[in-house]
Amino acid sequence: MYIRFGYTIAKGVGDMQEAAIVSQWGNSKGIRVPVEVLRKAEIGLNDKLFFEVDENKRVILTKEPTPKQGTLEYLFKDYDGGTFQAEVAELGEPLGNEKW
Repeated sequence: MYIRFGYTIAKGVGDMQEAAIVSQWGNSKGIRVPVEVLRKAEIGLNDKLFFEVDENKRVILTKEPTPKQGTLEYLFKDYDGGTFQAEVAELGEPLGNEKW
């Protein structure tokens, strides 16, 4: 999925070109993306975007694909390959009708 600034979105009767203005945010620069662009491109909070500048100085954003919930990819998306460490805890005597 690609988003190009100067992205055209259908708005009622005609087409309207959306624009974003670069603003100062602390020591960085930021761009507020119009909500219509976010909806059309299916971009949400915390989505990872990659920037590319083509030979015509157009900025292209590519959204990192996100695994769907319930898939193995989703369940292991944050797994870094490390080993799992566990401890057996002594919980004491049963308090109710537990039969282990």
